[in-house]
Amino acid sequence: MSVLNLKAGECARIVRVNATGGVAARLNSLGITAGKRISVLAFSLFKTGILLGCGAVRVGIRKSLAAEIEVEKCA
Repeated sequence: MSVLNLKAGECARIVRVNATGGVAARLNSLGITAGKRISVLAFSLFKTGILLGCGAVRVGIRKSLAAEIEVEKCA
């Protein structure tokens, strides 16, 4: 499942980030890597953007990038 399948307020553990190049390097530098726990803070109108929280980092990403982040829900 991807980040897009989560609802606002839900948390999940990142299984894999399928992004490549500069996008993958940016996410990695922000600490958004496999094994980390993230939470969906909010969605923009029509779910075109997503605000994620990972530790002390808050990052807004596009829908296309969110589809590349595979997660599994926290218990």
